Amino acid sequence: MKQHLQQIDVVKGTAIVAVLLLHSLTRDELENSYAIYHIWQAVPLFMVVMGLNLGLSVRGKTQHLQQLYTRKYFTKKAARIFIPFIIIFLLSIVAGILWEYFKGEDVLEFSGYTWVGLLPVTGRGNYFITMLLQSVLLLPVIGYSFSRSPLLTTVVLVLLELAFQFWAAQFSYFDANNYLYDAAFPRYFTAIVYGLWLSQLVWHSFRWKHFTVLASLGIVAAGFLYLFGYKDEVATSILRPEWQSQQALTFGYAALLVWLAIKLLPNYSIFIPIWFLAELGKASYHIFLVQVLYFGLVEQDLPMWLNLAFPIVLGYFFFKYESKLLFGL
Repeated sequence: MKQHLQQIDVVKGTAIVAVLLLHSLTRDELENSYAIYHIWQAVPLFMVVMGLNLGLSVRGKTQHLQQLYTRKYFTKKAARIFIPFIIIFLLSIVAGILWEYFKGEDVLEFSGYTWVGLLPVTGRGNYFITMLLQSVLLLPVIGYSFSRSPLLTTVVLVLLELAFQFWAAQFSYFDANNYLYDAAFPRYFTAIVYGLWLSQLVWHSFRWKHFTVLASLGIVAAGFLYLFGYKDEVATSILRPEWQSQQALTFGYAALLVWLAIKLLPNYSIFIPIWFLAELGKASYHIFLVQVLYFGLVEQDLPMWLNLAFPIVLGYFFFKYESKLLFGL
């Protein structure tokens, strides 16, 4: 039986808190605090962990194509991804109707994007839900390919990401449909690759050669983060401007952070801060869903404690009592 790593939950818990801070602070506040090295790493951390979990799930297993998309697989994904999404989708309709009735503000909106995961009452970060829905179809074949040929899979995924980024920058379609670009899973193929390779190192003790390689990649990535984040003159037309700090050249920084967390934190701890973040990590998807709805209704400039407490508390209870809520619906 695969051993559970609490460190992964801690990383996810830290990342979901970063998401809430990201959606609460102004851009000036984020830039002045060099958030590109911490808060703005939330999504890259999630994507590296996604690749890490994928690598752990296929490690040491002989896979066959006909075993990838089984009823068991889709049932498992329905329980973990689709059902919570459907619940929050229905709740967003109810919340939107009540909000419009009592507040007189139009917040409900249905469009073609609704079919790909955009909530009827949508807040910041909704694109990540659409990426998760794509991951259900893409991750099995990526994991299968990596288990058969890690190097070839790495090269192909990195090249596909670069090709997609170049194509998207030249293709005017995304100017009017930027949500589809934001939600495009191929933007994070290299982050998935980093996670896949980290899965090969998880059970090894600390080794300087691993640290040297990851630290080198992380330092180089940190340099590119600074250039793309604070030096407008290096902005390139090869990439779309809105996400230049999250692409193949910068994901090594998030990968280094995940590896350090795995190596420096214990496999299990009841130390309250670590335990608390791990609990948030387990509930991170539900907290994320709640915060999308929350920020779709309220103003961003509400007190920080409220922007943190409301999604965390409701999201955690959503995670714990999802089955009872589903039964009630």
